[in-house]
Amino acid sequence: MRALTLLLSCVVCIASAGRAAAQQPESPPAQTPGTAATRLLDQINQRSLRSECKGDYCILTGQVELPLGPETTLFADQVEMFRDTNRVIAQGNVVFAGAEGRLSADRLEYDVATGTGVFRDASGLMSLGAQADLRQFGNQEADVYFYGEIIERLGPRRYRITRGAFTTCVQPTPRWEVASGSVTLNLNDYAIARSTVLRVKGVPVLYLPLVYYPIREDERATGFLLPTYGTSTVRGQALSNAFFWAINRSTDATFFHDWYTRTGQGAGAEYRYVAAAQSSGDIRFYRFSRKETTFTTGNQTQTLEASNSYELTGTLNHAISRTIRARARLDYFTDLVTQQLYHQGLYAATRNRRLVEGGLTAGFGPVMTSALYQRNEIFTSATSSQIYGSTPRVSASLAPQRLFRAPIYASANAEYSVLPNQSISNGVIVSDNGYSRLDFSPTVRVPLSRLTFLSINTSAAYRTTRYSHSQTVQGDDRGELVEAPYLRQFTTLRSEIVGPVFNRIWDLQGGFAERLKHVIEPAFTIDFTSGFSDFRRTPSQGSDVADFVVSGSTRVTYGITNRLFARTRATEGTRGTTREILTVGLQQTYYTNPLSAGFDSSYQSTAQGRPADLSPLSFTTRVSPTQALDTNLRIEYDVSKGRGLQIVSLGGTVNGSAVSAGANFSHNRLDADNHQTYVQGTTSVRWLDGRATGTYNISWDIARSYIVSQGAMVSYLAQCCGLTVEFQKYNYASLGTNLAIPSDTRFNFGFILAGLGTFSNFFGAFGGQR
Repeated sequence: MRALTLLLSCVVCIASAGRAAAQQPESPPAQTPGTAATRLLDQINQRSLRSECKGDYCILTGQVELPLGPETTLFADQVEMFRDTNRVIAQGNVVFAGAEGRLSADRLEYDVATGTGVFRDASGLMSLGAQADLRQFGNQEADVYFYGEIIERLGPRRYRITRGAFTTCVQPTPRWEVASGSVTLNLNDYAIARSTVLRVKGVPVLYLPLVYYPIREDERATGFLLPTYGTSTVRGQALSNAFFWAINRSTDATFFHDWYTRTGQGAGAEYRYVAAAQSSGDIRFYRFSRKETTFTTGNQTQTLEASNSYELTGTLNHAISRTIRARARLDYFTDLVTQQLYHQGLYAATRNRRLVEGGLTAGFGPVMTSALYQRNEIFTSATSSQIYGSTPRVSASLAPQRLFRAPIYASANAEYSVLPNQSISNGVIVSDNGYSRLDFSPTVRVPLSRLTFLSINTSAAYRTTRYSHSQTVQGDDRGELVEAPYLRQFTTLRSEIVGPVFNRIWDLQGGFAERLKHVIEPAFTIDFTSGFSDFRRTPSQGSDVADFVVSGSTRVTYGITNRLFARTRATEGTRGTTREILTVGLQQTYYTNPLSAGFDSSYQSTAQGRPADLSPLSFTTRVSPTQALDTNLRIEYDVSKGRGLQIVSLGGTVNGSAVSAGANFSHNRLDADNHQTYVQGTTSVRWLDGRATGTYNISWDIARSYIVSQGAMVSYLAQCCGLTVEFQKYNYASLGTNLAIPSDTRFNFGFILAGLGTFSNFFGAFGGQR
């Protein structure tokens, strides 16, 4: 984009220079006052040059040098002027030199009166100026070189170049150049190029019959982005194009088109806006037209029928007023198989949820209100799904208020919600177990300790809930949902004690820190729920399962946390900082009613709803000695039923000037014969002052003994151009699709030109960067 901006700037310099291209004649003839040619002769009269004049014709020869402005000079072997037609002709080593660069041409024909002209066999070298990002030019000077057989000035700030080219690689043999049969330029707006060829080291690599280039000086300009190329076992050869539209300063749009030789083509658009600091949004739409495709591996053959699928995603967060805010989220697709087969990102390929969500929140002093609509559909197969959500959910909450000028604080929450629960098969509802709920809960909290080393908080809450439906109960088993209202009322008491807190400080004489502080925090919590009748009649479904409360139960949670703080040494010009470099915690819960263990969200391994007297023993550790290193560990060990190790989660990141890496390991023992063990990792390396980068990532399902996905991406940016290459191999076994092709091998290639944009295709090439 900036290359073309500079190209136009060069042309403007030429045009401006052509308005004063004559010298002082020895015996000037009489002139007609007021013409453009007369004004040029007035400039010639002020200099002593070899010249001959006959009537309306004058010629200047020799090494002609004319100042055309404060910073622009014209050099030529010969300058001719025709007073009657207001024409100026300069030829022979014509050079226009200015502050931004210089332009050379064999011949200039210019109409001084109209400001139009023709420049023949011209070439120029100009600087892109301080606005250019030097990182795109390998931290070298940002210059552009261009040439053309004919450059025509068509009018104010409008030009046409015939059989020319430009490049930002200022070398004897440019690494790349864009050549075109014809380019129409509107200065600081756009350029339309016809019959365009991109050459790399003189070799043509890409041809486009028509290209729209933005040439605005700012960072956002309307125009085509550089296309990307790819290949895949499933999709075949791929060519992706995009057009960016800078609508105004706060809104823009991008239009996509992807063509796949084996499976079809897709098209879509993305719209973005930023209305204010707290108001922004984006929405993306894509239509994929898949033709009938046959996959064969060995003796297995599978045919996918032709289909059209759609995908619509978006987010919105908008401040309607100072107290009212709207938010929305959309994550919708029509074909699960398309998601699994073609998306390159692991999250998008394994996504099995469709979400439509929108809501309003408003604050009125201490009262916060909200209204939410949410439809959450989870697919269990390509044709079967379950719908949850809230349609709608309306709530109001009162922030804690101090009572009677005493250390007593009261708050309240109220909510009405409609909770759908539908099973769908092939687009038909096969069961509907939804219900509505009206809930009200006031709370009183009393802090009993103001000591710095001891914190005691006690709260009491009353909760009443009316359900439109209830579960049938047969003994200890819960049956089907029936249309019989159920009223649940109970009281909860909670006491939280942190402390007494012990600490010790060490002053160090050397090392990385000047002071260490060790803090020991014991914690103790009691939760009591009063008894109420028929608690098994409480309906629960989907994400709202935490609403289920066991009657007449007490939970006692106890634990201890060790924290180690370090204060770094102050250096010249900087102050020492304090950071928590080590945290070690141990926690467990005792339940008077074993059923409560299955509904305690504090522990991941109790999600299966198994009754127990004791929760797993939870051990957590975080180590972060510097800002460049951070590691986390969580272990849950079952001690009540002898199941042993249940959860292991270990992750960490390290960031350096040249290398950064991150890895996560997770192990989940669902039962004696069912384990989930997974590893994800990524590593990035930067060298050559950041001009070259490499990234490797892997997702490994250890329990099922195969690598789900692995890929590598390398980018290199030279002085004025670069390239990005990506390789990925994706294993379809994790999706359970039973395709004839067990895996997909993908390769993507993108070319980078300094100052011009590139993009990812809609299915997530190059890590999904857009």
